[in-house]
Amino acid sequence: MNACLNRRDFLKSSVVAAAAGSAALTPSPAAVAAPAELPSGPAGPGPDDAASGQDWGRRVQPVDAGGNLIGGYAHSRDLDYVAHLMRRYNTDAKILETLELAEIHGINVMNSWVRDGITHLQQHWKRGGKMQWIAQARVTGDAGFDQFKQAADLGAVGIHVTGDVADELVRRGEIDTIARTLDLIRARKCLAGIGAHGLGTVVACERAKLNPDFYIKTFHSHDYYTAPRPDETGDLGRYDNSWCKDPEEVAEVMFTVRQPWIAFKVLAAGAIPPARGFRHAFEGGADFILVGMFDWQIEEDVRITKEVLGSLKRTRPWRG
Repeated sequence: MNACLNRRDFLKSSVVAAAAGSAALTPSPAAVAAPAELPSGPAGPGPDDAASGQDWGRRVQPVDAGGNLIGGYAHSRDLDYVAHLMRRYNTDAKILETLELAEIHGINVMNSWVRDGITHLQQHWKRGGKMQWIAQARVTGDAGFDQFKQAADLGAVGIHVTGDVADELVRRGEIDTIARTLDLIRARKCLAGIGAHGLGTVVACERAKLNPDFYIKTFHSHDYYTAPRPDETGDLGRYDNSWCKDPEEVAEVMFTVRQPWIAFKVLAAGAIPPARGFRHAFEGGADFILVGMFDWQIEEDVRITKEVLGSLKRTRPWRG
């Protein structure tokens, strides 16, 4: 895969689906059965434009595929079995099938942590797939940047420091380390992003004029059963139940941000129905959404995205 893309070319061809958790759909028994053998022939037809929204002066497909469900990161509150079930369902063959199905339905970007590896994505590429990869990376040890270098070497088109790491660096007053990640990523000719769970991270990076190519920020409403209580005020829920403590303030601050914004955790890890979560994200100002999806959710989520984009009430200008 060619990692040498500028922001405009990438956004013209991109579809974003977030590692935000699965949509709340129920599979049929037939849908749960994983294929018995690994696909080996060429990938299926190329992506259609099923996920395309309005033509905002450039052709943009707004849904990205997230890697959480493939990696087994369930965010399932106190249901310990869910991550094990996800890993058992997502066999090697099922993961390849999911990548192909996503691309057929117009999703051509996935986001995952570099240390999870991209063996399945590399197999998808060898079979003719065109899925692009945005890599998550962490600063390790004494400001070590090996994960960023690894992502570039593996073919990422974009790389961003993970939200947990960026949040912690801002808390420690080490925003210069975030700036160094942007410099390193751009030196490798990749798009350079900043992830954030806490809104304060975006505010600090804007104040410091770091000017990333994109932000990736959590964003969801509190209109779900396990949403945080008034005494839960942290950036992350105490019981793995919340990832955006102040959605109204996020929308207000992001309105002034000129960089493209990828919203993730838009369904609160499957607690919010897609039609409601997608609309909240786009009307709140997100340019793209990152959505973790099982194979049997992809077609429906793409259909919902098209319907939502066709009837938006949005004030933030589209960025990209």
